Amino acid sequence: MSPTPDPNANKLLKAAWQRQAAYDQNASRYQRRFVFIRTLLSVLSVAVVILAVMEGQKFETPWGLLDTPWDLTGKGLLLLPVTITALLAFSVRFDRGQNWVLLRGNAESLKMEIYYYRTRVGAYQHHRNEALSKRIKQISEGLKGSPIHQGALSPYEEELDSPFRIGIIIRLVSGIAKGISGLVDRLWAVLFQFKVEKARASPENDYYSDLTDPETYLKYRLENQFDWYRSKAKKMAQQLQAFQAGIYLFGGIGTLLATTETYNSSVAITTAMVSAFNNYLEFKRVEISLVGYNQAADTLYDIRVWWYSLSDAERGEFDNFSKLVTSCEETIHSENSSWLQDMQDRLAQLYGNGDDDNNGNHPSAGAEADD
Repeated sequence: MSPTPDPNANKLLKAAWQRQAAYDQNASRYQRRFVFIRTLLSVLSVAVVILAVMEGQKFETPWGLLDTPWDLTGKGLLLLPVTITALLAFSVRFDRGQNWVLLRGNAESLKMEIYYYRTRVGAYQHHRNEALSKRIKQISEGLKGSPIHQGALSPYEEELDSPFRIGIIIRLVSGIAKGISGLVDRLWAVLFQFKVEKARASPENDYYSDLTDPETYLKYRLENQFDWYRSKAKKMAQQLQAFQAGIYLFGGIGTLLATTETYNSSVAITTAMVSAFNNYLEFKRVEISLVGYNQAADTLYDIRVWWYSLSDAERGEFDNFSKLVTSCEETIHSENSSWLQDMQDRLAQLYGNGDDDNNGNHPSAGAEADD
């Protein structure tokens, strides 16, 4: 963010951006932890099934790697279920998914208010500083009574990480997983000609100037958000196709193994793999998010087409500019609200209504996103 020549006139807007950045960065931090734990649980669950099949078949590895006095398969069957139970207890107790959803809703709600403020539309036509300060307070108060206040939010500035933090290990494992995922994506693109277009470079946004010029608003907000939706949709479409292909592949292998007498017990492994892939698509909400992003991108495209269909005189009218801003912000808000509600429902199913409510007073995602 680059400062403006008159920093005193932008102290409120700077404070709003700082609060939005704090919500955004902490939401990303909680999201990474949530996805890491759920992915690890799936991997460990598959590992338990594999070890159980190996133990049942008295599976022998080359050179007797598992034929040791410590009986690694047996030890693994004892250790892994305990580890899975501990991870489940950790995820329920600290409610990382809930924190992620609440903070993401607040970040997007505050960003919408900032763009209304910068365009001087709606409640921000008069006394906009007072209006923005009230909305910041309302959005912030929405977190009261939530599990977020049971921990500490990191500041929006870049923090210096200790080399002994467990977060370093998590990021390392996550980096390795992303590297493997990247290789799979490249292989998938080669095999199925799924080419992801390079997104347009985001225009430079000073974050503080007024966006009362329609073309500037279109460039900084509508087109930037449109490109984001399109990029995310393409990545999710690729994920969906890859995991669905894996489901069909392991399902077919399982059917083939079921017809044999020697390896029919190995069907449990293929079933576990199919279940893990389904669970990943479910807790990441890939298909639902893909549909939502595509619909939002199409709506923003239609709004842009409507704007350019107006004459020069019509585009100069404030009412039409107000309609442009309101339509764009409501489209983004609607997509985000649908995502928040869907994630709330999913977390309720995942943890149970009683488990994800540590203090019995969790606000809903709709309230957090100002639905």
